[in-house]
Amino acid sequence: METAVKLHVRRQICTFAVGLGFAVSVTLLGEADATQLVSPGQNLAQQKMGQSFLNFCTPLGMKTDPSSSPPGQVSLNALCGALGGNGGTNSLGLDQAQLNALLEQLNGGAELLVPTSQASVLQSTQTSRQTGVIEARLSRQRDGTVLAGSEFPRTGQLASLNPQDPGGQVLLAQNQAPDFAYALGPLGVFATGLGQFGSRDLTSSENGYSFNHAGVIAGADYRVTPRLIAGLAFGYTHTNTSFDTSAVSASGQFLNGNLFSGNIYATYSFTDALYMNAIAVVGGGNNNSQRHVIIPNTANQPNLQPANQIATGNFGSQVQGVTVSSGYALPFGSLVVTPIVRFHYQHTGVDGFNENAAYVNMRYNSERIDTVLSSLGAEAQYTTQTTFGLLYPMARFHWAHQYSPSNTTVSPTFVNDATQLSTLILPGTPTSANYFDLGVGLGLQLSPRSSAFISYDSILGISHTTYNSFIAGVRFTF
Repeated sequence: METAVKLHVRRQICTFAVGLGFAVSVTLLGEADATQLVSPGQNLAQQKMGQSFLNFCTPLGMKTDPSSSPPGQVSLNALCGALGGNGGTNSLGLDQAQLNALLEQLNGGAELLVPTSQASVLQSTQTSRQTGVIEARLSRQRDGTVLAGSEFPRTGQLASLNPQDPGGQVLLAQNQAPDFAYALGPLGVFATGLGQFGSRDLTSSENGYSFNHAGVIAGADYRVTPRLIAGLAFGYTHTNTSFDTSAVSASGQFLNGNLFSGNIYATYSFTDALYMNAIAVVGGGNNNSQRHVIIPNTANQPNLQPANQIATGNFGSQVQGVTVSSGYALPFGSLVVTPIVRFHYQHTGVDGFNENAAYVNMRYNSERIDTVLSSLGAEAQYTTQTTFGLLYPMARFHWAHQYSPSNTTVSPTFVNDATQLSTLILPGTPTSANYFDLGVGLGLQLSPRSSAFISYDSILGISHTTYNSFIAGVRFTF
């Protein structure tokens, strides 16, 4: 419910909420002052859950006798009667506010736990941050690595580096032929840790949540020709989404996941300034969900025991994607500004699964969603000599546009409902089509063979959502 869920998905894409954007007719249940399963004062999630019970309970005729109920439906039938699904008042003695809160909890699994129901920008954050790590790696490889004491080559000058002179210095002459001199060999390796954290606010159609992701990506690349560098990288990310931040969510509701991914990547320098990157990713993982349902005042409802239940789920997820980007480096002395255009496509999927351990278990079908993003922006890097090495502060700003802001429809139902009448049709909530990525960073050349860096990014412009990420790592050339 990233995410994937999100998953994200999310799938990733790790956040995960579904909006219920449709009208529901008002149904009066008996007396004028009675609590109502569906009422105008409810939010859309509560209305849809109430309508689901009306659809499911009425045809069953409130059969709470185990001898006349289908196997596994005794508790659900009793819940129907207790909530007033037969057109009468609820026997739990709940006022409208309490009934609405219960409906929100019963709806929680559908609203929270499907990764593909998260905003598509959050679905792609895990893989897009790994892509950003690889692109930063390729940028440093294009800069080249030189011997200690020589001038550090700036972005946009690689294609004009001449072989070293007898004194060990690299000659920088941008107008000469592209000899691509590099001092230490064509092989490079890197290792980077990354983390993401943020939250989504409670709205009238979505539950609130907070999320945090942590992972690592490591890889190696080789300079195949003076202009072409190619490599492989492998990543792991653990995601955690907690719904305890919402006032309508019972404690202990979460979605956790693990994503393993492999990347193949390459960069090609057309000139000393113009380049193109291509990165492909394939990955998959496993997710665990927990949903907490509390039904109050069940002393006179023996078939509803226990009233405090935990429904658990386990399901797999998959992701495939490709990113293509191109930039043109513009040097201004020690400052280099690089306009960049980027295109990203990602396919996220989650397997179908049944919850366990509660009579309010829900069944979920497999879900798929495609995310298409483009971004346009620029990155700037300044190189300066310090007593402890070459230092290069960085800044970046990108405008991103989503071509698929809507999400898939999620259609869960109760596991014990053999009639399938309780199926919830929950269309995804469109998210912001445009947002901005603002980042800063700092790199340090530790030695001719090694460097380290750290950076921070914040995504701005997504309604009701905060998103932050950081990366830190080391790079080596041999």
